[in-house]
Amino acid sequence: MMYPSPLEHNQQQSGVPGSGLKRILFRAMFLVLAVYIACIFAIGQTWRISNTSEQPMSPAVGAVHAHQSASTQSPQPSSSTYAPLANQVSGQNQSINAYIDHMTQTQKIGQLLMLPVYTNGYNSALNQPLQQWDIANVIIFTQYGGALMPSTQSGLAQLGHDLQAHANQRLIVATDDEGGTVDRLAPYYGSTPSPGSLAATGNTQQVYAQARQDAQRLLANGINANFAPLVDVYQGGAIGQSRMFGSTPGDVIKYAGAFLDGLQQNGVQGTLKHWPGLGSASANPDNSLATITHSQSQLNSTDFAPFRALLSHQPGMIMTTHVMVPAYDSSKPASLSPVLINQVLRGQLGYQGVVVTDQMEAGGLLQSMQKQGYSDPSQAIAEATVQAILAGNDIVECPMAPDRLAAVVNAVTSAVQSGRISQDRLNQSVQRILALKARMGLISLS
Repeated sequence: MMYPSPLEHNQQQSGVPGSGLKRILFRAMFLVLAVYIACIFAIGQTWRISNTSEQPMSPAVGAVHAHQSASTQSPQPSSSTYAPLANQVSGQNQSINAYIDHMTQTQKIGQLLMLPVYTNGYNSALNQPLQQWDIANVIIFTQYGGALMPSTQSGLAQLGHDLQAHANQRLIVATDDEGGTVDRLAPYYGSTPSPGSLAATGNTQQVYAQARQDAQRLLANGINANFAPLVDVYQGGAIGQSRMFGSTPGDVIKYAGAFLDGLQQNGVQGTLKHWPGLGSASANPDNSLATITHSQSQLNSTDFAPFRALLSHQPGMIMTTHVMVPAYDSSKPASLSPVLINQVLRGQLGYQGVVVTDQMEAGGLLQSMQKQGYSDPSQAIAEATVQAILAGNDIVECPMAPDRLAAVVNAVTSAVQSGRISQDRLNQSVQRILALKARMGLISLS
């Protein structure tokens, strides 16, 4: 028996020729339409979900985005890239505060003081400042108006080791190794070029190489910080031109920057000096009270320029000096001036690192304190030290004479105990110093 095809069967059932074919076509069209609607719905859902976290782009932005996506350049960092850095800084601050919580008041005060050392080797006279007073920083002088001490390079290395070994707190061990006329290592290794001579080569790589060699020699002798480079812009002042890297801000930035990098990228912290600039000083502050007569505009465009530009190199320290700058403060030298340190250096330039003073036995500082009525040098230096801390300095380079050093320690201790130097002010400097020492690998904050 022959059975009809499905089409013939449907035609027979409907009684209308071709009606079965139309029904099949209708159902097929309906199925296609249903699939299309489902796809549109799915696409709409995906668009809605994606836009809960991302605003729709305008055609112009979309074009830029498409260009960037197709570009071979590295992608721009998103805001989330910086979150870990903020967390890291916050975490370090918490660690520093926890570290401070376990420090005695004597230890905190000791962090703010720098002991001058001029000796042929470690001796018992150093025990009191390093152990009883907990002084936590030293500066080594190899010649200080007398014979070379230590007399040999091996003796210098032993001294650097012994200072760390005997101190209660980990030490910043500094010296002045500028090159040229101020070079503490010259008696052991031979003279090195002055900043002026280095700049005259016109070769920043050579400047960097010299600083790298200096850093290697310093570290070999236990010295981890250098009071260099000078970033004073020479303008005919009383300080020798050879000690400076140039007579324009551009040259100083270029060559002093290379020198700073050569030190710090090879394990020694550098120091920008002498804030706020000695290029036009009428005298050397070591000998007498100098004055900078520049206007604020001149200072900002010339004297401050290298300091400002080199902050991006993250200098370990900046050194203040004893010079009058009437355009900003007519009553106090820069080293004792809250205006020049807190308002200008920290506030306007934005430097938040360690500020260290020049030597406190300098003739310029003593003359300034005489104007305040302090004729006795010990009392003058002691009071100046308290004022220096209140002005915003973090580390004070103490006097060498034992009686003057004792007067400084007593004055700072009394100022803290009386509240003249508040705990907040004390802790502020300790935080900066500990952050630097952690960066140097001297202490662990974990």
